[in-house]
Amino acid sequence: MEIRDIVYVYHLIEDERIAWHGRYHTHGQGEHEIVFFLDGSGVFLCNKTRYPIGPNTFFISAEHEFHSIIPNRNAQSPITYYAMLFHTGEEDRDLAELISTVFKQRRQMLTVDSAYRFQCDDITRLWRSGNPSLGISAKYLLQSLLYRVYKNVGVQTVHPGRQTAAAKSSVHVTKAVAIMQTNIRKSLGINEIAGLMMLSAEHFSRIFRAETGMSPHQYFIHLKAEAASGLLISTTKTISQIADWFGFENQFHFSRVFKRCTGMSPLQYRKTYVQTVDFVAAEKD
Repeated sequence: MEIRDIVYVYHLIEDERIAWHGRYHTHGQGEHEIVFFLDGSGVFLCNKTRYPIGPNTFFISAEHEFHSIIPNRNAQSPITYYAMLFHTGEEDRDLAELISTVFKQRRQMLTVDSAYRFQCDDITRLWRSGNPSLGISAKYLLQSLLYRVYKNVGVQTVHPGRQTAAAKSSVHVTKAVAIMQTNIRKSLGINEIAGLMMLSAEHFSRIFRAETGMSPHQYFIHLKAEAASGLLISTTKTISQIADWFGFENQFHFSRVFKRCTGMSPLQYRKTYVQTVDFVAAEKD
């Protein structure tokens, strides 16, 4: 496998960005594109088929397949997503067979666990680092993501009225993540989130950590850092403005949290991963 391009797009709003990121295009022999939509609504057009976009929808396109992202311009929550283009060769037979099965079973678009967003973030940073060894790590991490998403499809079926305790916990965690995403610019505590779901803070924290491997606070901070990274690489907003935008006490607090999550300061991150195509719109703001 060879990763050929990765893009992280945060809040696709401006006309120029929509025209670029939503262009109708295709890829060559052996090339596939993953698009993982984290938030927002719209339509993913693939040849003549229209797939609805929603939070945590995961799509893989086939080679030579024309596709485009059409955002819902009236949506209160704009589209945010990762797009990863990769190529498989003769040595990738197992992976190619897995992808072929996905298309045969018409499972190109799935709703997946929101926690995969952090694996996508790791892949993006490793691949863009410019370090060949880290680039290899990104490749294997992407392969792992594909196997994790598609090897478990249809393994568990929950019948109406017969939800297991694990399934109920998963529903609570999904609701909690949705609350966090909606309030990404605010400061929310565990008690507030648990209260909105009518759960005790202790019970909520326990099931959330069991499902995601993180405390609710850690997860919320990672969501903020992920969203902030999108503004760092695609806009000309200052670090102070971004810190204020996401409800941090000040830019120093934001910088400490961001470095803890990404391993880099906001300024280092911007210099390393800047997406110049997005500045067409930003310069006109």
